[in-house]
Amino acid sequence: MKLDALLKVLDELAPLRYAEGWDNVGLLVGDPDADVTRVLVTVDYSKEVAEEARAKGVQLVVAYHPPMFAAVKRAPHAALWVDAVRRGIALYSMHTALDVAAQGTNEFLARVAGVDLASMKPLRPFVGKPGRPEPEGIGLGRVGDVAPAPLGDLVARLKTALTLERVLVAGSLDRVVRRVAVAAGAGGELLGDAIRERADVFVTGELRHHDAMRGCSVVATLHSNSERAAVKELAGRIAAALAGVEVTFSERDADPFAFV
Repeated sequence: MKLDALLKVLDELAPLRYAEGWDNVGLLVGDPDADVTRVLVTVDYSKEVAEEARAKGVQLVVAYHPPMFAAVKRAPHAALWVDAVRRGIALYSMHTALDVAAQGTNEFLARVAGVDLASMKPLRPFVGKPGRPEPEGIGLGRVGDVAPAPLGDLVARLKTALTLERVLVAGSLDRVVRRVAVAAGAGGELLGDAIRERADVFVTGELRHHDAMRGCSVVATLHSNSERAAVKELAGRIAAALAGVEVTFSERDADPFAFV
């Protein structure tokens, strides 16, 4: 399959027009006319994932996080870009486009938190261009109602769904939760939206110290731990959409931080 045709499929899953203006998404490295038979999906394009891509002989790495956000000057990650170019490995990033999209990172996180689908809505709805209607219910973050239960039950549910042994919690585990807001990754800028939506708890990847003291209970998983399960699910959706292309999820991708 030509890379150019494959990119059209990826854009259907997470349209790049959804991405934040500051973001670095889309095809970052690669020849659109190249043939692709193997794809590796990952959250981060780290040194370990780059080694895995070489070992598996993939022609495309779909990395949720762009390896770099700004122009390359001098940085350790620049070597990974150069190596990808030399080996003919294309790099593609979805990042905030997937955060906004239906069935993306935020919708996945809300779903595993038990948010009622009928009540689910974005914390910050996506506003497209005039004259171009967009699907309802897309945007940054998600918020909605859940069956009333102690915060401790929600924490246990999230740890199981995200395959985590530990998370950070601010607030009493006995507090009854009826409304949940989520923001995958670094969700601080959406905390105010969650509070205005009267969320009892805010589920995110990471949050600043003082934000955790604003009165809304918080569950923080570490940044990419709030995204990885959704990106793994994305790999399955990509595989289902690409006949004749082998799609795998990285075995070496992991959050750079660990609880010890």
